[in-house]
Amino acid sequence: MKPARGYRRSIWRVGPQSTWTTVLPVLFIIVSLLSMVILPLVVRNKTAKMRNEIFKVAIPAGRIAKQIQIHLSGELDKIIGYQVTGQKHYAADFYRLVNEEEARRAELMRLLPALKNDDLGQHLTAVFVQTSAWHDAVRRGEFLDRQLPAEVFLARLFEAHAVYEASLKAASELEIELQDVTESRMQRIREAERLNLSLTIVLTLLALTSAMLVAGLGRQMRLLAKEAMQRRRDAERDAREAKLAREAAEREERRTAFLAAAAEQLAASLDYEQTIASLARLIVPNLAEMCVVDMTDAEGALRRAAVAHRNPEDETVLAPMVGRVRHDIPEPLIRIIRSGEPALVGATSPLFEYITGQAEGGTRTLVFLPLVSRGQTIGVVSAVSAAQKPFTTDDLPLFLDLSRRASLAIDNARLYLESQQAVRAREEVLAVVSHDLRNPLSAITLGASLLLMSKSLSDEDREQVETMQVSAERMARLIADLLDVTRLEGGKRLPIEPAPVPVAELLDEAREIFRAQAAVASVSIDSNCGERVDAVFADHHRVMQVLSNLIGNSLKFTPPGGTIRVCAEPHDDGVLFMIADTGPGIPKEHLSHIFTPYWQAKRAERLGAGLGLPIARGIVEAHGGRIWAESEPGEGTRFYFTLPAANIPVKSTEESAARN
Repeated sequence: MKPARGYRRSIWRVGPQSTWTTVLPVLFIIVSLLSMVILPLVVRNKTAKMRNEIFKVAIPAGRIAKQIQIHLSGELDKIIGYQVTGQKHYAADFYRLVNEEEARRAELMRLLPALKNDDLGQHLTAVFVQTSAWHDAVRRGEFLDRQLPAEVFLARLFEAHAVYEASLKAASELEIELQDVTESRMQRIREAERLNLSLTIVLTLLALTSAMLVAGLGRQMRLLAKEAMQRRRDAERDAREAKLAREAAEREERRTAFLAAAAEQLAASLDYEQTIASLARLIVPNLAEMCVVDMTDAEGALRRAAVAHRNPEDETVLAPMVGRVRHDIPEPLIRIIRSGEPALVGATSPLFEYITGQAEGGTRTLVFLPLVSRGQTIGVVSAVSAAQKPFTTDDLPLFLDLSRRASLAIDNARLYLESQQAVRAREEVLAVVSHDLRNPLSAITLGASLLLMSKSLSDEDREQVETMQVSAERMARLIADLLDVTRLEGGKRLPIEPAPVPVAELLDEAREIFRAQAAVASVSIDSNCGERVDAVFADHHRVMQVLSNLIGNSLKFTPPGGTIRVCAEPHDDGVLFMIADTGPGIPKEHLSHIFTPYWQAKRAERLGAGLGLPIARGIVEAHGGRIWAESEPGEGTRFYFTLPAANIPVKSTEESAARN
């Protein structure tokens, strides 16, 4: 069929009868010929620009970097010449070289930006920094101010030599980097020329091939155009399917983002009631029109913990229900709670009136979400949908994921609340201990002291009174330890009154305290230190408390015939104390627990309250120090702790006693 008169079919229309497939090779030939003319011009301009950068910037900059190296090498000769001969012209030559280096550095700063290489700027900065450091070392060493004794000059030159080597290295690296830049640009020029040649050959061949195929490919190209149209229809179909998949992915992304934000909001606070209220506010208005959160109690009843509604007026009506305890739980709700699985019910269910207080719900639906944590149901969330958008089974996975996160957050908040209550109860008990027991103990200690002062007391009675006094003092120390541990567990530092204290005085006093006890246990205490340490800036009483705890522990576990070493030595800006024994040692799995309050390796053998090491750590940390232990089974145990050194001189014990 011939086209109607006046009708002209576009040669560019895609279809079985289109002729553009024939014209396209001709156009490609024209484009190829133009490319063969234009491409060499473009490449020539590009290579000319790179050659200009090489010969006018990179190569001169390399020569300048080389001259900086030569000048740096000459500077050391000028210094040595001045020190050997004392002639001033060596110093003048040194400063002339420094000025020339500065001028060449300024020239490099002018040239290098044209190369657009950040590494060159960094290397130039390194040269400036290192040469400045070298020149500062020359000025500090007074190498050019006066002739120095040979030993002094050599010592100072040795100290400054590393800086000098660094400046030479920086200048050398700058020169190498400039050579690399030059070589890189030359390589790019060669590659561009090769690429130009290759493209010219390829374009020529393609143009010739296209010319040969123009006459014979008309029909085949039209068939390809028809196939292209079919592919376009297939692509449109794939695009529609991709759009649907993208919408599904966007829904999943919004769901994931909501759950992530919900988890963050639920974990933002450890307040029990606030966490429950946050759950209700997450569900309303994001997912439901109304939400009720009921928590279980020990008796199996439900306590209304939170309510939320999109309508503020309705929420005001529901607010008085918060805090009420319901024992008349409907049987369907009990089954849902026991199952631990979410349930979807309609508004005709009796549960609708139980939750909302309304008899009719229209098209609304309800979702019940048991809150399960650690295998136990701790509550249930009831969500009511809007009338125009009832819940479906597709909504249950989102509610289920939210309930899992909420269960964990609410359970954590409940555990935190219980722990806080336990801490408050313990603090109340300790307050009673510290207040109500200290006064009677003081009276007992004072009474025992007065009885011991009596001369009419028999030996047997005196022994009993001494036992009573020792026991009272031990109980007073135990109370003090409990109060110290309470401060540490509350995040507070133990109070200290630091002052300069001679280390030898501390060691001698500690040895004297345990001399009798060690003699009874047939254990020797050695406090002879190889290196003398002057003093520490610390609280004398508290440090003695640390030493007493550590030495006392060693005495408990060192067998007869063993040795306890107590030493101190300088350590960084402080003093390192060591208490080492020849006892059975501590297993590796116990080392991480020994500073935990109340912990003991063998509960059957209670050799103390388990407070000495935690208190020792608290005292050391209050001084800004550190304490740790090292041990191997069968090789004894070594305790280390550090204290700050005193910054002022301290008089010896004898001089202090004489002055007093």
